[in-house]
Amino acid sequence: MRRNRSHWQNEIILLFASGSTLKRTLFALVCLITLLGSSFRPQPGPEFAKGSIDMEGKASETIGPEEDNASQGLFYTVYQVQKGDTISGIADSNDLTTDTIISVNGIQSAKGLKPGQLLKLPNMSGIVYTAKTGETVAAIAKKFEISEDKLIEANNLLKTDFSSEKVLFLPDAKLPKAQLREISGDLFKWPVRGIITSWFGWRRDPFSGRNSLHNGIDIGVPTGTPIGAAMEGTVVETGYSPIMGKFVILSHAGGWKTLYAHTSSILVQEGQYVTKGSRIALSGNTGYSTGPHVHFTIFKNGKAVNPANVLP
Repeated sequence: MRRNRSHWQNEIILLFASGSTLKRTLFALVCLITLLGSSFRPQPGPEFAKGSIDMEGKASETIGPEEDNASQGLFYTVYQVQKGDTISGIADSNDLTTDTIISVNGIQSAKGLKPGQLLKLPNMSGIVYTAKTGETVAAIAKKFEISEDKLIEANNLLKTDFSSEKVLFLPDAKLPKAQLREISGDLFKWPVRGIITSWFGWRRDPFSGRNSLHNGIDIGVPTGTPIGAAMEGTVVETGYSPIMGKFVILSHAGGWKTLYAHTSSILVQEGQYVTKGSRIALSGNTGYSTGPHVHFTIFKNGKAVNPANVLP
């Protein structure tokens, strides 16, 4: 049975009251060493990592304070993705937001989640953010509508401004809606339903016979088929060209633009805001075209991307 400090103190007093000088001295030294040893027993450091495999074969690792984690600030566990897992399902099981898992793990596409992949799971919801030189905690907290105190505590900050870039965890913050939709694959919708007559990439030009880069997809539909906006946005240009025929260009959040060409009729005006799916034109066969269809191009920051990669 472990003896408390007062017991050892009483033993020392009684020993000095009786017995030989040598015995008193030796026993006193033993008691003092034991007493001091219990007072200065090494304590676990603030950081530790402990991994395990549970009964279902899922790997988990805790990185952070060992006890009373919730009150000790930010820490992470490691989760091994299982067959059939989804980001939303993992988030719900761990009381986190999908934004958290996506941001902390740098996930670019929800479709890319694979069994065996390891994910970091923080003990609180939030996102990763790189503070710019000159930014302050107050400005960041206001921008993301979060608590300054939580931000400081989660990142163990000693100052509230940044003289250089610094990666931070922002408790309770969320990703921009457009970015979250892009990653989840829900950013765009098909402008029309039809047969793909030409895919994105290099192809033989139907008129010249030379190889050329086709920067979009051609969707074969009857003339007069309504064309819907693939994403909400603003009409930035409408017009006619010998190649595209009658066309419409929309600008969207996040650096995206969409082009709809070879239309027979344009139903919108420049500067007009349109919602996702709203009618912007009717399909046709104008311009450089071999038959009625919709040429559809998606641009990201000025560069054409394969629509098949972002359409549902």
